[in-house]
Amino acid sequence: MFNEFLIKEIKETEKKQVIDFLDNLDLNLEDNVEYTVGIYDEEKLIATGSFARDVLKCIGIDPEYQESGLTSKIVTHLIQKEHSIGREHLFLFTKPTNTDLFVGLGFREIERAPKWFSLLEIGPHGIEEYLGNLKKYYKKGKNGGIVVNCNPFTYGHRYLIETSAKMVDNLYVFVVEEDRSLFPFKYRMELIKKETADLKNVTVLNGGQYIISNSTFPNYFVRNEAKNDIVKAQTVLDVRVFGRHIASALDIEKRFVGTEPYCPTTSSYNDAMKEELPKFNIELIEIERKKFGDNYISASTVRQYIREDKLNKIKNLVPKSTYDFLTSKEAVFIIENIKRSDSRH
Repeated sequence: MFNEFLIKEIKETEKKQVIDFLDNLDLNLEDNVEYTVGIYDEEKLIATGSFARDVLKCIGIDPEYQESGLTSKIVTHLIQKEHSIGREHLFLFTKPTNTDLFVGLGFREIERAPKWFSLLEIGPHGIEEYLGNLKKYYKKGKNGGIVVNCNPFTYGHRYLIETSAKMVDNLYVFVVEEDRSLFPFKYRMELIKKETADLKNVTVLNGGQYIISNSTFPNYFVRNEAKNDIVKAQTVLDVRVFGRHIASALDIEKRFVGTEPYCPTTSSYNDAMKEELPKFNIELIEIERKKFGDNYISASTVRQYIREDKLNKIKNLVPKSTYDFLTSKEAVFIIENIKRSDSRH
């Protein structure tokens, strides 16, 4: 009977059993999960689920027990655990065929990458609230959008934004808000606003949880850059969220992006935009990156010069405000973090 099933947290030493269980369901236990729970029928693992930060994932049920209500039990347990550590607004990835099941449990579907999975959410402060806030910045005219990380802000970013702004009446610059870059969001946002203040048709906005975040595109922040199906699916999902929801809220008809010669994940993201954005009547415009000498300007090059203590070379790649910040006392902890890290973000 259902009441006889045992539910318990999976310890590190027990994860091999979960990995094998999910493998039989054509699922995998992702490396970044921070909590995993299992349901047992005596010694037999019959259901499992995990979460990483505010995302529920890796949920699998033994086919023989599909009618036993185990999905509800797993999800309820994970939600309660998340709530106990202060997380109220949660996301969930699932196969598109399972979407109705989770909608029945109170989730709201945001978007789906049809071949791979759907993204759903539950709790307060959902996407409708985010879109409502965005609409406060709406301006009539031919509108365009850019998504940037700016880790840190360079002359390349300035060139992309300035060039794009000349092609539209209003340009919305969405700054990736997820604080998993070496430069914290607070400082990235400040520098972008300062360096674009003279461009009167540019509006700088927080990207929030719905643009390249841990919730919509977690693999963007993972060092493994292999162009596998998970990365591809997440790029498609993120682009579709932008196209269906964010662009609609601000009547964006053009999205601008710089060419990507270095990062495979970003290159894959650009490819997804080329394929998906036209479905939402959005034109993708690729702008060749600005060069210094024979090389493209990139934030990763700036970070490498910091690691090598070559701040004099950075002067040619970043605006004065960025350079002044990098050489200030306020940036000391960021400089030290960069020197200790080999992260690509």
